Amino acid sequence: MKKILVAILMMAWFCAEGKAQLIAVKTNTLMDVAMVPNLGLEIATGSSTSLCVNGFASWSIYGMQAKTYGIVPEFRYWLSGSTFNKFFIGAGATLAHYDIVAREIRYNGSSYGFGLNFGYDMWLSKHFTVEFHGGVGMYHHAHSRTSIHDNLPDLPKINSRGWSVLPYQIGVTFVYIIK
Repeated sequence: MKKILVAILMMAWFCAEGKAQLIAVKTNTLMDVAMVPNLGLEIATGSSTSLCVNGFASWSIYGMQAKTYGIVPEFRYWLSGSTFNKFFIGAGATLAHYDIVAREIRYNGSSYGFGLNFGYDMWLSKHFTVEFHGGVGMYHHAHSRTSIHDNLPDLPKINSRGWSVLPYQIGVTFVYIIK
């Protein structure tokens, strides 16, 4: 989690030094409802481009043992020619670690992938927007998969790996424009 926060702060400092026009803080409410707190920072890098970094972490999802954390950097191109305005196309990556128990099976490992994101940003006021977005991506997982009934002193080495096509960045995100 510390690495995620350091990466977000470094990106903010780097882009602020570059005299970025707009800086925004955001949270995806669909992830919040799923009990996965998240926070993002998006910085305009040009008149129609921006760079966004989102971090997330969870400790328990609806009483289920589910520890996750990750970071999602994304580059966006705004089709209207103006950053944070109307339609955008994004390309990004996901890096995540997880330790989840589901249906008496424990999954402990990591995942990385990349995806394309399409969305629409609607202004609510001078500083607030709401963003509707979704996309698809390719993800690679590598984890140990064991039964919770196995009496193992330590988790086994990775015994499952593979690629999957999954949703990427699905959400309804509230955005606060700082500058």
